[in-house]
Amino acid sequence: MTASSVDAKLDWNEVWRSRMETSTALKRNKGCSDFWNDSKRARSRAASSTGDDCERVAWVTSSLPVTPEARILDIGAGAGAIAVPLSRRAAAVTAVEPARAMREVMEQAVREAGIGNITIVGRHWEETDPERDLDPPYDVVFASFSLGMPDLRAAIEKMNAVCSGTVAVFHFAGLPYWEQVMLDTWPALHGVAYLPGPKADVIFNLLYQMGIYPDVSVSSYEHRLSVPDLDAGVDALGGRLLVETPGQEDTLREYLAACLIEEDDGLVLKHRVHRACIRWEPHPSGGA
Repeated sequence: MTASSVDAKLDWNEVWRSRMETSTALKRNKGCSDFWNDSKRARSRAASSTGDDCERVAWVTSSLPVTPEARILDIGAGAGAIAVPLSRRAAAVTAVEPARAMREVMEQAVREAGIGNITIVGRHWEETDPERDLDPPYDVVFASFSLGMPDLRAAIEKMNAVCSGTVAVFHFAGLPYWEQVMLDTWPALHGVAYLPGPKADVIFNLLYQMGIYPDVSVSSYEHRLSVPDLDAGVDALGGRLLVETPGQEDTLREYLAACLIEEDDGLVLKHRVHRACIRWEPHPSGGA
């Protein structure tokens, strides 16, 4: 992604909004926060993300300029997989998370760890009032795979307004594993084509139109969905794929039977994921 690639004729905020509105997963699952407002899903997500050695958590935390004096704002904090380890390295963390089930898991983790410097705000970012709900300015403001806002320009402007240091967003540069599965199976499961959500290129182009010239780094990793057997694979993916009938279960089971690789401890679905870290300073110091 380079500055020369930006099409100035497009309104990139509308491109984002349109792709969010037409995204099959978001439409059928009624948005990200509704999907994760489920206790079983929230616990499962927390179990897969906890620990400082988690690859995703390590990548995000190492990409942020955190100091012992830093005050951090985590937008779409989920179950606290990133907020909790950051709280051990920073002065304070404010975690904004709209899904009640996710907040409850995070609150339990905070209590059990005896952490006293995390403040949890139970709102969507669009509904968050900086004067009422926050205590700006923050040294670091970030959103890690949580940009579910249809009006991305307004979301970014609010991030900039409450930040005195670095803003960072982490988003997919290509299809995550679950979208690849949806792309492959949705027509057979639901009789319509799957339409993916917007990716990091739209964010970059929007920022450039806003006069923000971010640092962008793209990396990849191999996602591994491990399950003990085929039935467990159907159970793991069935909810996200909105599988409800025996026929849909058979379709998903047939797909997984062809894709899962047998290893010593069970079956594994492997997918190469490309992701981007997009960082900028909303109020840069110094001259050109």
